[in-house]
Amino acid sequence: MTNSIFDPLACISRERDATRNFIDVLRHEQAALQQPGASLLLSIANKKAHQAQQLAQLADARNYWLRKLGYTQDHIGMERGLRDCPAAADVWEELLQLAETASQLNKINGILVGQRLRYTQQAISVLQASTHGGANTRLYCSDGQPQPLFGGRQLGEG
Repeated sequence: MTNSIFDPLACISRERDATRNFIDVLRHEQAALQQPGASLLLSIANKKAHQAQQLAQLADARNYWLRKLGYTQDHIGMERGLRDCPAAADVWEELLQLAETASQLNKINGILVGQRLRYTQQAISVLQASTHGGANTRLYCSDGQPQPLFGGRQLGEG
């Protein structure tokens, strides 16, 4: 692949822009994780997966270009590949900074997901304990009728 097929400036600019979009999705995800309820999270997860797939495809194209030039697919290879295109080198540096921002946001979101999961697991444990703890802790019988929490007779029973 030659520079005429792979335009470093255009391709790295697309990757930079896609990374900005990914950061927007991550920020939206973070805001949704801080809200009660989870109604938006599935939609956001789908957007996040789509953005991640697009970023992977753009990175694959860049790495293919580097391989065809005989360079390694790392920072050194990119520096060598971009020697003749200083404008693309500036965009590459911006992309690296955005990638770091995306990584940090993703780590924070992972922590928020973990906290939400722990809270949900604790709530489930409390509910399970109250339903399996014995007759005195059940609110309803197996037939769906209310059951007294502390035993004894219900009002109106003789």
